[in-house]
Amino acid sequence: MTEGDRGRQAKTEIQSAINAAQGPAQIGPMVGAGLSFVGGAGYRFDPDQIAALIPKWEELLHGLDDDFQNLQLAWGSATAPSPDQPAAQNALATRSSIEAAMNHNRRMVSYASDWINALKRANGSYVEQEQHTGAGLYVDDQKDTSGHGLYS
Repeated sequence: MTEGDRGRQAKTEIQSAINAAQGPAQIGPMVGAGLSFVGGAGYRFDPDQIAALIPKWEELLHGLDDDFQNLQLAWGSATAPSPDQPAAQNALATRSSIEAAMNHNRRMVSYASDWINALKRANGSYVEQEQHTGAGLYVDDQKDTSGHGLYS
């Protein structure tokens, strides 16, 4: 294989990786994440929107794990094609670049995991609080004389 052929093959592989990276990892706009501004009243929290975000972030997390495996394979295959110094230096630089990508990937995994946990906590806490608050407004038991509940 000539050097020109190797260069064309490398370009093809890089373009293929770029195209693959633009696939399922897109999760769309996250601004507000379930909060809507409602004028002077503040914000309205929508637990359904929060619940819809969680699987999108989990999909991103799985994609990051797949990317990490691909990076590990790339790191392992980044070897010099010959024993001369320029080829060895190029392989070393390639491995260093891949290691940086691996470190970045792990940081993204940590961020996505933390965000998923925060979304789950926020949604669970909100629903639990709403149920607790609602329980004081309505009394189903006609024998309840505790004075609790505004509506029967």
